This record gives sequence, structure tokens and C-alpha cells, in this order.
Amino acid sequence: MIAPRLWILTAVAGCALAAEDLPRGRVVERVVCAGNPHQSYALYLPPDYSAEHAWPILYCLDPLARGRVPVERFHNAAAKAGFIVAGSNNSRNGPNDLAREAIQWILTDTHERFAIDDSRVYVTGFSGGARLALAWAGSARIAGVIACGAGFGGSQVPKQVPSRIYATAGVDDFNYDEVYSMSRELSRRGVPQRFAPFAGGHDWLPEALTVEAFDFLSGRLPAEPPPSESPVQKKTAALYSKLTDEVERGDERDRRSTIDRVRRDSERTADGPERRAARRVLTGVFIGAIEQGRALLNARKYPEAGQALELAVLVRPESAEAWYALSESRAGSHDRRRSLDALQQAIEKGFSDRDRIERDPLFDGLRQEPKYAAAIAALKR
Repeated sequence: MIAPRLWILTAVAGCALAAEDLPRGRVVERVVCAGNPHQSYALYLPPDYSAEHAWPILYCLDPLARGRVPVERFHNAAAKAGFIVAGSNNSRNGPNDLAREAIQWILTDTHERFAIDDSRVYVTGFSGGARLALAWAGSARIAGVIACGAGFGGSQVPKQVPSRIYATAGVDDFNYDEVYSMSRELSRRGVPQRFAPFAGGHDWLPEALTVEAFDFLSGRLPAEPPPSESPVQKKTAALYSKLTDEVERGDERDRRSTIDRVRRDSERTADGPERRAARRVLTGVFIGAIEQGRALLNARKYPEAGQALELAVLVRPESAEAWYALSESRAGSHDRRRSLDALQQAIEKGFSDRDRIERDPLFDGLRQEPKYAAAIAALKR
């Protein structure tokens, strides 16, 4: 449960920080919070912004702390709707304390800089950011939420949902059915909501939907119940459940066979239940394996982390980050040879953060190995 006191919006009289130096009408990638140089956010101010009246604001929460991504996605629609848009560069999937701190700082700094209408504060999030946005709205005075690619989490919608909810998900998103079910339940209860599917996977809503989202938040577009579940939707959900179970429960040989079949289905030209389910499986299993592996790495359970991360690279062998995490898990398990093999794979797939490798304590036991020296030398070149 997120402590309500962390979401209190405090109006600051006389704007302690001037907004005059910040450009209007374009995305600013990084505005550093005045009270904490480690906290920042991406920003869009409408072309006609002035402090002479209060403005609505949309706060954006990305699961990877990419504040610029959602701000760029929303800025054209925000110009027409007259919204400020601010995306945290610190809020990400992980410990709630870090996300709460990031939100507190973006709230404080934007309220000190800009004239904000506290009755028109909105929040949007993608994936884990959507869950965070919905939790925020449940414990503060938030007028509306745009939830992209995730719902509340778990199977239950809270008893009290005080905000308007614009819910959206790609038809290839492994969380599609979760978002759809949430919208149906909200509609059944009479909570103002709209459900907007789009062609795509696990991602922020496309720019084409952002105008509609702002219109709904502002009350210009009425609430609407989601459509009835179609035969294609039912078949896709059943296939996704079956294939996910095969991947997670099968032995190594069966798992590889299933993933090869799923990958072929994901590349079908024609849309349909088989392609949708396959794409959901590949993304869902990969993200689940990466998140589980990272959690186990943080808990120093290196052999268990390695098992999860081996699944991640099996599903998405082109992922440099997955190979790097697998290398860490093997180093933690004192498997030097296989750790170096995975590190080499990570570099071949595009991993280029040499400083991160050289600072990583898990690699301390590898630094005298010729293969490690060769990998670092290749990155230096």
C-alpha cells in the first residue's frame, strides 16, 4: 500500500522557481529538480503557457525511467489540449520507495515552477508505471489516469476508484486480457472509463490515441463500456495460457521446441489468434524471466537467477542486457568460463557500457582472465 501522505499536492504560493527560462512548444529532455540534482524529468510546456492562470498537468511514469518517451508521445496532443506534460527520469520498476521518492520530487518541483490547477492533475503510466499510476490515483486527488499495458495487478479491482480511467493495450500485449477485464469491471461498477485497443504489443499507446485520451480525461468524450469478448479474443487468451504453461513447465528440449514453434507463429503475415498469442508469449515470458532473474540477482541467489536468465536469452537471444545479466549470475556462481562466454555474447549483441562492467563487483574474480581483458579491450576500441 502506498502511503497517502506521499501523494499530497502542495500549492506553493508565488512560484519559487521561475519557468521563464524553459522553452515552450518543444520537449525538454531533462529538467533537474531544484532540491535534488539526482532527480529530473522530461517536460513539455504548451506554446502559450503563462503563469497568469492555472494549467492541467499530465505526469508520466515509464517502467524504465525514460521520461522523454511518454512526453514525446503526448506532446502534440498536449499542445492542442493545453496540458503541461512531465515524465519522471527516475521512477522505474523496482522498489516502491524509489518510485515514491521520484514522484514526490517531480510533484514538488513542478508545483514550484509552474501554475498548476490541482483539480486537473492527471497521471499516466506504462506497464509497471501503469500499476503505479493507478495506485497513486487511489490514494490522492488525481482527476484521471491513462493506464497503458497493465491494470491494478492481481485479480481484484479496488472497491473505490475515484478517477476517470482511460485503459489501453496492444492486441499483441501479454497484459491485454488483464486490461480488458479491468475495464469491464470498472464499467460494470459505473466508473467512468474507456477501453482503447491498438495494433501493437507491450508498449505506450500510439500517438494516434493521445488526442482521444486527453478528450476523455477532460470530459469532452463520454465513458463507454468495452465491447463484448470476441471469439478471436477468447481463442487468443486460451492459446496464450496453454503456450506459456508449456514454456514454463517443459524440460529443456520441450521448451526449445515450443519457443521455436511460437517464434514461427509470431512471424506470420496474417493477424489472428495464433500470431497474437505467440507474440504475447515471447514478450511475456522474456519480461517475466528478466524481472525474476534481476530480483534473484539482488537477493544473491545466483544459481536460481541463472536459470531464469537462461530462459530469457533462449526467448530473446538478441538481448544484450539479458546476456549481461546471465553473465553476472554465472560470475556469482563462480562459473568463470560460462560467465565470460555470456559477457562476450552481451558485447557481440551490442552491450557497450564499459564503465558498468569495470565497476561490477561480480566480475572482480574475472579481471585477470585473458578473455575478460580481450572483451574490455574490444569495448575500448
